[in-house]
Order: sequence, then structure tokens, then C-alpha cells
Amino acid sequence: MLTKFMFILHRILGTLLSTLFFIWFVTGIVMIYHQFPSANHDEKMVKQEPLPANLPSIESIEKHLPPNSNIKQIRLSNNIGQTIFTIIARRDTIKFPADSTQQLATIDSSYICKAASQWCSASITKIDTLYDLEQWIPYGRLREDLPIYKFHFADKALTQVYVSSHSGEILQCTNRSERIWAWVGAIPHWVYFTKLRQDVDLWKKVIRWLAGIGSIMVINGLYVGIYTCAKSRKKNLILSPYKKKWYYWHHIMGLFFGLFALTWAFSGMMSLTDTPQWIGREHVKHNIKKLMEKDPPTLESYQIDYRDLIKANNGTITSIEWDHFLHIPIYKIECGTTKMTIDASSKKIKSLNLTKEQAIEAVKFINHKPILQISELTDYDTYYTKNKKRHQPLPVWKIRVNDIDHSCYYINPQTGSIRNFNTHSRCGFWMYQGLHSLNIKWLVSNHIVWTIVIWILLLGGTTLSFTGIILGIKYMIRIIKRIFHIFDKQQ
Repeated sequence: MLTKFMFILHRILGTLLSTLFFIWFVTGIVMIYHQFPSANHDEKMVKQEPLPANLPSIESIEKHLPPNSNIKQIRLSNNIGQTIFTIIARRDTIKFPADSTQQLATIDSSYICKAASQWCSASITKIDTLYDLEQWIPYGRLREDLPIYKFHFADKALTQVYVSSHSGEILQCTNRSERIWAWVGAIPHWVYFTKLRQDVDLWKKVIRWLAGIGSIMVINGLYVGIYTCAKSRKKNLILSPYKKKWYYWHHIMGLFFGLFALTWAFSGMMSLTDTPQWIGREHVKHNIKKLMEKDPPTLESYQIDYRDLIKANNGTITSIEWDHFLHIPIYKIECGTTKMTIDASSKKIKSLNLTKEQAIEAVKFINHKPILQISELTDYDTYYTKNKKRHQPLPVWKIRVNDIDHSCYYINPQTGSIRNFNTHSRCGFWMYQGLHSLNIKWLVSNHIVWTIVIWILLLGGTTLSFTGIILGIKYMIRIIKRIFHIFDKQQ
């Protein structure tokens, strides 16, 4: 009875979901090379002009702040020809121009046109005023920017730029090539359809349910395939007893690629699901970002005048951020896509270079348990791996802690960034990144091998689901014929 039920359930679910799996596998191949378009931070930095040399002292900047304000962050950047200080305090955000004789620019049509024109030098052919989200800006959080202005440019790439009417910020920039690849890649793969994607909770539920039911379908298929194979082996038959070609190939492809189809469906579901505590419990949760932001150093602690940084870099800096690593004041500077972190604790301009002792001090501040081991990691390990988009920087301090969660911290001495893994996050890593992106050290360390493996598996999954579509169509035809036959008998 169980076997009969598994056969029937797999046939029904396969008929319903094989097309969806086929789309997921084909678009997965596209997404190796093309993602959903975005106007990311690095692109925005490239568009910005370098900071001018004639800027006020930091002491004069403090006069703009309310008394006893707890400064969390200061950032200096250029914005449409105007140098702007952005100060984030505990309760509010303050913006003002570096030139005290100026006022903040008004976000009007002229300002918005200038912002959009920074992204494309061609002439503007049309401007649409959007009162609702659309395909290339499907995120619900962007509703607060409505109305949004959509600029069409007369270049060969057919560039389109979306600008917020409230902040003048660039929300999206796409061209024809990116839009075409998104339609055959990211949009169907992530089910990125505007009406669904703008409701984040509903979108997550739909993905989880589709992937969850798909996982059940593949488990059914593995049971059916192994059961059929075992029966044929008992009778000294070949690997598959099926003689009809579509059944034969579906059975063979299922035996070889069914497990990978299951891991991809399951990990796709887990990408939008918190790792259950019963799989890898997290006993103590440390909010590293919040802890490291506590008790920032005073502005007087910055021994280097930020204007000297601009001079030292020959006026190429596009933004400066006042930050800190524990009690160490640091500047984070950007020159287009190049980023540097400067140690501001002494008057000498030098890059940040955290010592072993400083890294240990930070970990003890975050996690009060004893240190088990510290080493300088000069090559990637299982959890500190290469990334498809950009490589994680090396070397880093790797610090293991003797706590119930088996915590491990990776601290970059040049930037002060901290990544951590414990039992819970390691389980989450394998349930999503490890299974879905094959983000496994021995694979990602050799991009050619990773590419060959991922192509073989995706093509195998594509063939498996395509044969499932054919069998599903044949099954539907038989059902329809049976219905008509019964109907004819009744007549």
C-alpha cells in the first residue's frame, strides 16, 4: 500500500511540478553569469566626484550637533556637486553641506535630472512618473519613495534609471541586456514578479511552499526509483526495467541526479527559512554589530585631520567615514571602487593593521569565554571561503572560543570586519550555501572545476525534469481520454 501510494503521489506531484523544476534548473545556469540588475554601492561611488580640498575643520562641524548628542556615525561624500556631511546620532540623522554658506539642495526636477544623468551621458527621451512599483523595482520597502521617476535614455543599451522623488537617490539602473537576462534568469528563478515580490512575507511563503512540496516530490521519486531498481536487480535485469524511452531516461536520470534535485529544492527552501534550533541550537546570541558600536571614541581621539587624508591621496577620495574598532578610531575611505581603512589613533597616516592582541581583545569583548586557539589564516577554510561576487580578503585572524556554541571568529586586520560562525550558523551554511551554491572549499578554490561540476549537475537536473514534463503530459492525456471514455459510455 505504501509503495502504491508513493507511485501515485509522485506521478501527481511530478505532473504538477516538473515544469517548475525545469525552469529552476535552466534559469540556474543563466544565474551563474547574470544576476538581477541593481544600482549597488560600488557603482554609486564610481559616479561620485572626488572630495574638494577646502573643507572645514571637524571642530566646526561639531557646532551643528545638538548638545550631548551620541554620535554613531559620520560620513562625508559628494552629492550632485555639493559636499555633504551625514551624521547619524542615537535618535536622528542630520545632514548639512560642508560649506556653511550653502543650504541643502532642494529635491526638485532639476536635481533629479542631474542625479539620473550621472548614470548615462546620452540624452533623455522620456520620463515616467510611477505611482506604483514595477518589475525592476519590486521591493515593498521602495513604496516610501513613490512617486518614483523613471528615466529613459537614448543610448544603444537603452538605459533606464529610477530615482526617488523624496531623496533624489538612485534606486535602480538597468539596460536592455540586463533586462533580457533577468527575464530568462533571476525573475523566474526567484519568482521575482512585482505583485508577489513587493509583499515580502507572501513571497517567502510561496517560495517555501513550492520548494517544500518539490522536496516531497523528489523524495517520492527517489523511493520509486530505488524500489524499481531493486526489483529489477532481483530479477537479474538491467539497471532500469522500463522499455519505453521516456520512462527509461526519467528513471536513469532520477537515479543519478535525483539526490541533487532534492538538495537544491531543500536548500532553496532553507534560503528563506531560519535554521531550526533543533538542528543546531544557538544557546547564546551575540549581536556583534551592536556591541562593537558601543562607546565610540570622541572626535578628539582622531589624531589625523581628515583633510590631510584628502591631500595624501591627491584628491581622489570620494567618501570618508568616521568609524572605530573597539576603542581604536579609524577612517574608512573610498576612492571609487578602491577602499581603505586608516588607523587614526596616531598622527602618522597608515593603514589599519590589527595585531593578534587587539583581535583577541575584540573577541573577549564580544564573547567572555576563554580563547581556545588563534591563528593567522592565509588560505580559505571550510567556512571562510571565496565568494562568487568578490573574494573574501586574506589574511585574517581566526579565533576559536571555548563556549557551548563552539564559536569561531574571523577578524580582518586591514578592515576590522568580523565574521563569526557557531554550531547554528554552520548548520545554516550547509543547508543553504553549501548545498545550493556548492560553496565548498575544494570546489570554489578552483573556479574551472566548480563550473564544470555545476554545469553537469544542472544539465542533469534539466534533463530529469524535462522527461518528467513529457511523462506528465502523457499522464494528463490518458486521464482526459479516460474521462471522455466514461462520458461516452454514459451517453
